[in-house]
Amino acid sequence: MDGYYFLTHSEDDETVQYFTFPLNFTIISVMDNAEISYSENAAIVTGCLSKKLISDIICSYTKPIKLSYEGNINEVTFAFKPLGINAFLQKPLNKQLDFFFAKFNPFDDYEETMMRILGEQDFEKRRTLIEAYWLSKYVGFSHPFLNELLVDLETEQPIAELAKKYNTSRQNLTYQFNLHLGKSPSDYRKIHRFRAALRAKIKNKNLKNLTYLSYEMLFYDQSHLIKDFKSLTGLPPRKFFNSISPQEDGEINWQFV
Repeated sequence: MDGYYFLTHSEDDETVQYFTFPLNFTIISVMDNAEISYSENAAIVTGCLSKKLISDIICSYTKPIKLSYEGNINEVTFAFKPLGINAFLQKPLNKQLDFFFAKFNPFDDYEETMMRILGEQDFEKRRTLIEAYWLSKYVGFSHPFLNELLVDLETEQPIAELAKKYNTSRQNLTYQFNLHLGKSPSDYRKIHRFRAALRAKIKNKNLKNLTYLSYEMLFYDQSHLIKDFKSLTGLPPRKFFNSISPQEDGEINWQFV
């Protein structure tokens, strides 16, 4: 797990709306007393007295998602590094998503434990409960080549050549990626390049030359960078960089609206 955060929103707060952008992490969002209405690449979260737990997993999206929060919201969100969630599951992730959210309830005691975590008012005690619970579910994860392949995908090596390197077919690479990461190797590489460029730009605010950024981040050229940024964010690079709310590591970035 890379980390987690708590989100609270009260009835008196103004509606919060923001876009979140593709990343290669697996995200699990858990909330109680809420309902979510979905549309294409958007979700509206509304507080209600449902007394039910909502738990969604998001691991495959290539377009920005617009999220809106209204009313009383009590949420905890977990971020798992690529392949990380598999270390806590008895079966492969195997999420062939045709939508950006899928219900997540992997363990018999999952709902009960998450309700107890969300009901704990002391956030330090919440953290203790979270750490203990996920550690209790750790089973580990091993694979003949996926861990090494993720490193290789951060280079310029063609995917067909990587298949040969690991003595398998390109079709099997795609199958294994969908099975354990919920996305294709090409989508993983595309998102990795985007995130690497994002981190580089955030760490060096004076970096204005998109051509330099393109080649440093293994895009074919500046046109390739612009095309990918428009695809993943809906905006050209310069406009996107001017509109986000950055974190220092560049991994979580929101555009508030």
